[in-house]
Amino acid sequence: MPDPNARWLTRLPRLRLGKALPLSLLALSLLGAPALAQTGGVLPLASVGEKWPIDIETYVIRVSAQDAGKPIGLEVYSPTLNLTDYADGRRTKAEGYFGDELYQKNIQFSTTFTLSSTTGQVFERTFGMNREHTWESLWASGLPAGTYSLKVNSSGDGKNSFALRVTSPFTLETSDFTINARDTEQRDLLVARLTVPAEWVGKTLSVTDYDVDGPSEAQTWVAQPGNKRIDLPSSDNGKYATVKFPLTAAMVGEWAVYIKVLPTTKQYSNAVTYSFRLDDKPIPARVGGFTPPTNVKINSQLLVDVVDLQGQPIPGASYTVGGDNVVRPVLPGGYVPVSATVLQGKGNVISPTELRYTPGDVKLRFVARPPYKLLVDVVDPQGRPIPGASYVEAKDNSVRPVLPPGYVPVSATVIQGSGNVISPTELRYTPGDVKLRFVARPPEGALSVDSVAIYGTQRIPLTGVPFTLGGKTYSTPVTLPLQPGDYPVGPTQIPGSGVGTPPPGHVVDGTTGRVTIEYTPRTEVTLLTTPDVLNACDVTQLTATAKTDFPYKLPATLNLNLPAGWSSDYPLSLRGDLSASAPLRLKVPVRVCRTDSAEAALDPVNLRTTGQARVRSPGGSNITRNVEQGARAGVAKSIEASEGGYTVTLQITADSTLENVQITDPLPGGSQTLVRGPVTVNGPSLANLSPRIDGDIITLSRVIPGTYTLTYQLLTSLPADQILTPPDIRW
Repeated sequence: MPDPNARWLTRLPRLRLGKALPLSLLALSLLGAPALAQTGGVLPLASVGEKWPIDIETYVIRVSAQDAGKPIGLEVYSPTLNLTDYADGRRTKAEGYFGDELYQKNIQFSTTFTLSSTTGQVFERTFGMNREHTWESLWASGLPAGTYSLKVNSSGDGKNSFALRVTSPFTLETSDFTINARDTEQRDLLVARLTVPAEWVGKTLSVTDYDVDGPSEAQTWVAQPGNKRIDLPSSDNGKYATVKFPLTAAMVGEWAVYIKVLPTTKQYSNAVTYSFRLDDKPIPARVGGFTPPTNVKINSQLLVDVVDLQGQPIPGASYTVGGDNVVRPVLPGGYVPVSATVLQGKGNVISPTELRYTPGDVKLRFVARPPYKLLVDVVDPQGRPIPGASYVEAKDNSVRPVLPPGYVPVSATVIQGSGNVISPTELRYTPGDVKLRFVARPPEGALSVDSVAIYGTQRIPLTGVPFTLGGKTYSTPVTLPLQPGDYPVGPTQIPGSGVGTPPPGHVVDGTTGRVTIEYTPRTEVTLLTTPDVLNACDVTQLTATAKTDFPYKLPATLNLNLPAGWSSDYPLSLRGDLSASAPLRLKVPVRVCRTDSAEAALDPVNLRTTGQARVRSPGGSNITRNVEQGARAGVAKSIEASEGGYTVTLQITADSTLENVQITDPLPGGSQTLVRGPVTVNGPSLANLSPRIDGDIITLSRVIPGTYTLTYQLLTSLPADQILTPPDIRW
């Protein structure tokens, strides 16, 4: 039946295909010689249009870096479906039989060959039906390094047998493919070759055949190294058969898979699919390739190159061949034809896009250039592309950048070609290969972050205080270049202080924002009076102490304020730097002539506490602790002589609920006969009144506001002036 695609196919006379014969089985019969069976050759490949496991046959060509640019020489024999082979009734021994089959009359059948790489399509050729076997060069030129896939896809109810080959050092590889076994002289027909490397030892190689149609149709086997034959099961009609080979060192080397058509076959030709797996993963075998008979010369071959001005193949380019022997290039979008040339053989140049050739050994070349290129860079001052930037082009050949919000134009330049700079945001160019560049800077400001201690009325600058911003850690003071925006600042805790989260830093282009982290140190002051019970106008010692856990220096003044009737010849004020490592301590001897209380005051925070002294005998001692932003508590100690020793009384006052209050009550040293009796506690009923005693420390686990009295007997022979020891209180 007529071939609808015949106008674009290269047709060669049936009796002039000598070099085009892909197999030794093929057709010396085409030249009038007897049919020659294939012996150890490579079988034709096949593409089935419908109802077949493999919808698209795929073959891989690998181009290494050292082989880049070498001619591929990808050629196909019988890419069309020859109606004479089956539809018109030709049988196996008929002249030129190759195994093409069309199963329904008056239907269309076509086969498409597509070569692609990871970067896109190289070419696509579609072949229809005719009544002769043709020879086609699919791609004669070189290719860049990479991996290329040749996909063969047939459409229609039939089977198209064809043969492929490439020039050395290239090979055709595939893991799943279909061959056409159509020999009637019971010869060993080579299916594929496979190299088993030493690295595969210990793994499992699987060989699968599909649709052999049973053992009466054909035998198939594997030839392992040393020509060791292992038979494969002949799969039933529409069935798979698999043999698994656990690989050993003796199996390393070249394998070959064969098939032989048996005399009991009932078919003109038999399409069989083979698959190769290594541990159930596809592995490629080598297929295709053939050596034409030495006494036959191809006298009609068409090679067409479509290249750029440098002679490199144009990706995605192809060509068509008309029935009038006119060849036309198929160019990617935008490419401009430059020239057409007959490199070998005879032909006429009609135009840069048309060549008419005389059949024979012909090589043609079309040259095209890419369209004029307009390249526009929108970069920052360091030459880096600006994310999100683009450009717009007007009909008057003016170009303007489109910048992300806030970016500031810097300059515009014509890098290549001709043009005029209108402004940093506009360029007008002359059409051609042009490269333009716009430079813009990102909006940029700065944020200054410092930290201070708020101590009374003082703002004390702090250095080396860490903080976080944008997931990174910095130390104050610091100024950071930043793009405009709001930036939350995360302060870190400093012992002995409180800190709040400052408002986010606000950055505006060209300005410096400021954030100050404010810390509020916590300090405490105590006043110890010892002894606190004395005879009239005797001398006691007042010890005022200011402490903090804040590690930075805090300028402070510690003052003692004496009531009427108390006097001292020593300074009552101490100025210095208060910190966690350096408390302030003021010790002053004071003459006490009346019962009253002295006051210790810490400036500039105006933190105050008092200490009492009573003019009586035998004496006592007390201490009051006042914690800034916290609680106030004190302990007064007195002793009274009793039988065998003394009665010791500790009176504790607290203005807040406190946990784990520790009263330090040192026992006098230097006595081996000193014994402390049981401690009794009186106080508010809701408090925990069960003390824990550990050496000199008496602990009350919880107290509430109020007054508590602790009493115990101290048995000792020491005199009274050695019994009174100063107490302390902490929580």
